[in-house]
Amino acid sequence: MGYRTKDELANFDFKGAQVDEIREENGHLYVELGFVTILGSNSCNRDIRRMGTNALTLQLYQVREKTLVREGYRHYDADGNLKGQQEDEVIPPEEISGLYQELAGSVIFELERSGEEYRFLIDGEERTYAFTVQAEHDIEAWERFMNIQD
Repeated sequence: MGYRTKDELANFDFKGAQVDEIREENGHLYVELGFVTILGSNSCNRDIRRMGTNALTLQLYQVREKTLVREGYRHYDADGNLKGQQEDEVIPPEEISGLYQELAGSVIFELERSGEEYRFLIDGEERTYAFTVQAEHDIEAWERFMNIQD
């Protein structure tokens, strides 16, 4: 028997969680994550302390809009002189799902919800990404709690 919460995104700490897989099915977005922290305020956390799980599925329901930005950067030499610059790149909507495999193995810096907007800041292998999703609800599902060292 596993655990499941609805619209409790604020009761998890996703910082440092690994993105194992992102996929879309029937208008919903599924994000398979590893190493998520479950806060003491979570309705399923009977220990009322920070716990962890090694595998969690974040389901975003009724996705209406997605934006993905590959963030830019500046390159400096050892003396602090600007050597080059890469601007932010907005990924066209029709190409976003093609980049899900590239994001596998990435790490989440931050995941926040504001109304129906979910904003992921993801550290990819070579670049960082800002991924914004408009969805009605979030559901978190996982199988077990694990002790974590604070």
